[in-house]
Amino acid sequence: MTNLMIKLRRSPRTLLERDGHPGPGAGHLAVVMARAGVGKTAFLVGIGIDALLSGQKVLHISLERTVEKVRDWYDDLLMEMLRREKQLEHRTAIQLEVEKRRNIHTYMGHSFNAGRLRATLELLRDAADFVPNVIILDRMEMEGFDPEIIEAAKKMASQVGAELWMACRTHRDGPEAAEGHLPPPANRFEHLVDTAFRLDPENKKVRLHVAKDGQKMLARDLNVVLDPRTLLLETGISGKR
Repeated sequence: MTNLMIKLRRSPRTLLERDGHPGPGAGHLAVVMARAGVGKTAFLVGIGIDALLSGQKVLHISLERTVEKVRDWYDDLLMEMLRREKQLEHRTAIQLEVEKRRNIHTYMGHSFNAGRLRATLELLRDAADFVPNVIILDRMEMEGFDPEIIEAAKKMASQVGAELWMACRTHRDGPEAAEGHLPPPANRFEHLVDTAFRLDPENKKVRLHVAKDGQKMLARDLNVVLDPRTLLLETGISGKR
């Protein structure tokens, strides 16, 4: 079963492992940037499933969707991964493995703050002996958040030894990124970002770029095509870096 779970992994997170990193790293923040409708949530759910399949624990926090809706995202994506590998007969066993390492919480509207995240982490630790390796903050609109909240979330992730993933919506008609900076609104907190990906729709596909790696601002096309529906690796890694 472990070998099958490893084989199922098709998230862009595996690209980091190829470069010698199991993820952004404990206490590090990774951000995926894209326009509305490109698939930021699907990308983050893929990151979550990838971590779960590798044996890590995941805390997924959504600010807009119900627990049931987020769970459906995970179930549907896992089903698609099993279908691709013609392993649907293992669905129940793998789903059980995934669910015991995953917690989903929602904070509808703008009720989320650093104190709520701290309370959630403490509750999971004390009541369920659950300490996440990966924390996903989904549907957080960056324009309306103080960078201090993001800084506090990153600090808490570091304290529990988790990597932090977030999405940032960019705008088709918004201002271009200044040279050496991330595009608005991500530029407001770019000093907190350790890794940044950009999703660009192109000819009914989605291409993956690296916009920041550590302290370096990049415009690197990974030459990777993502499935526009699932945001999983469609063709794998081909050639150029």
